[in-house]
Amino acid sequence: MIVGFIGFGQVSSTLSNILSSNGIQTVTVVKDRSQKTNKLAVKSDVRIIDSYEALLLGSDIVISANSPANALNIADKYADYMGDGIYVDLNNISPNTTYYMADLFEKPRRIVPQEESSRLNFFKKKNDVDIRNNFVDGAIIGNVSNKPPLIILSGVRANELAILNNYGLNVKVLSKIPGDVATLKILRSLYTKGVSAVLMEAFETAKEMDLEEQLFEILSITEGENFEEKSKSRLKNTYANSKRKVEEMDEALEFLDEVSKGKKHIMTKATKDKFDSY
Repeated sequence: MIVGFIGFGQVSSTLSNILSSNGIQTVTVVKDRSQKTNKLAVKSDVRIIDSYEALLLGSDIVISANSPANALNIADKYADYMGDGIYVDLNNISPNTTYYMADLFEKPRRIVPQEESSRLNFFKKKNDVDIRNNFVDGAIIGNVSNKPPLIILSGVRANELAILNNYGLNVKVLSKIPGDVATLKILRSLYTKGVSAVLMEAFETAKEMDLEEQLFEILSITEGENFEEKSKSRLKNTYANSKRKVEEMDEALEFLDEVSKGKKHIMTKATKDKFDSY
């Protein structure tokens, strides 16, 4: 089995290392990518190839983990090169973006070529097609470094990806409908990203007053003994990925405007503004 990665940041490199250590061949492309991406790839067991076209044609599973802003453009650019493999999008995108993306991968295939003779002449009709959608909507729940990382999936071929449970991942299939995972993913982001923004503001104020230790100590009384460790991890991730989180909030606002028309989405807009200040 070959798993190809489009985008090779922290998520892809972590998943690639897990799969590689369990006997899966992983591949990616780093041409014209950042120095950071190149370093991650060199440190990993991933095989570096020359083109995304070759990656899509040759991979059994293709995982896209880039950024919300680029996810649809990348799918649009490379969908036509997809062979019989499965394309999994792990970006934090809105359900509408997911639907557009799924449409790109719905390609009719003739079941019986017209020029071939067959004993199954009863089925040999001009309109006989196999409507097959290679797109699967995915989300990593929690930290990708969890052992094993939890990935939830929805899509026509999502069940086929349960095989990855044999190779170090924890895959759960939600449904056969692309967009179901995206909906839950966005709803979850409304909460988790909002918490991150509030935590940042409290931490930054405490730091100005030289009260960081006291802040975590008092919060840990009600939030649990692991609160400080988890909070510092959340803060580190948020500061390091603030640009991507702004894009995620853009997708969340698009979703809210679609399902809750006429309402003011004050907290989500404030969360975006907080991330956008870095």
